[in-house]
Amino acid sequence: MTRLLMLFITFSLLPVSSGYGKDLRFAVVPKFYSVFFDQSKTGCIDAAAEIKGVECVYRGPESSSVRLQDEVINQLIDEGIDGIAVAVTQSKYLFENSLKRAKEAGIPIVTYDSDFDASINQDPKNFRSAYIGTDNFELGKSLGEQLKKLRPNGGTLIMQSGRPDSPNLNLRLMGVRSALSGKKYDIPPGKLLNNEQGWTEVREPLFNFDQLSQAVKQMESVMKGKPVKADSFIAVGGWAQNDAALYREMIAPYQGKISNKEVVVIITDTSPEQLTMLKDRLAHINIGQSPYEMGRQAILTLYKIVTKQKYQEIIYTPVTFCSPQNFNTCEKRAGM
Repeated sequence: MTRLLMLFITFSLLPVSSGYGKDLRFAVVPKFYSVFFDQSKTGCIDAAAEIKGVECVYRGPESSSVRLQDEVINQLIDEGIDGIAVAVTQSKYLFENSLKRAKEAGIPIVTYDSDFDASINQDPKNFRSAYIGTDNFELGKSLGEQLKKLRPNGGTLIMQSGRPDSPNLNLRLMGVRSALSGKKYDIPPGKLLNNEQGWTEVREPLFNFDQLSQAVKQMESVMKGKPVKADSFIAVGGWAQNDAALYREMIAPYQGKISNKEVVVIITDTSPEQLTMLKDRLAHINIGQSPYEMGRQAILTLYKIVTKQKYQEIIYTPVTFCSPQNFNTCEKRAGM
């Protein structure tokens, strides 16, 4: 190998200089620490490592609470953070409190995973510079379309969500309802299905408020068929499966119901633990998001904003359709 080639390889492996004249600290603020959001931390750290003088600060609340998330953002502002990427827990509260303060301080704001909703009474792009994450309505539609493939003649449905005021989750609920009913809805989360194209929701969605044990208990009630019975279950997040041991213990008595499709189970997200459960046929379908890429693109986008480069205002990260039949392919994608 020539000395010139060796020098070229050496310099090509060095981090890119920020070229901004000072070190930059960008924050990625999840709704709460979890299996899902912690993957955005890895993406955040990897992206920051690509640019000399840029630091990733991953900080959020231990549990899902808009007030705790608001406190975290205020701390970051006090520390002189250079940009904030936030997964919005409750739009109006953050908009009127910590994020308003950040905006007034000239700190660029991007949203990831969950964008602002209509409660802020203005176009989100007037307040934040970019949204990075899943197209949540389309994800919901995909969940519904997968259910239609497994139950082409319709059926009864119970859905599970996190919070009734969560912007991204309400879009997913609306997407499921649109796919099953064939209707368009003006406002998320749409309307409860009532024998539309053969589909009926037997009750309002189960809200677990991001409590994993509660999510498992709620799903167990669906599998039992008590107090209400349905032949289909869609979770618009991965809550129940994020406590893998508790999920396995709960679902074990109902494997026969899953095998014969007495209850169809479709769950969002594809962490390694979830894919192992899918391989073991403890669910029918998992549709995965890309939290790693959300964290990575959040840092790269904030850097472009601060250094006055062109950037994309909307970055939709990809989703992955996983079943027991294509488990190996999905496992490789999840490890990317």
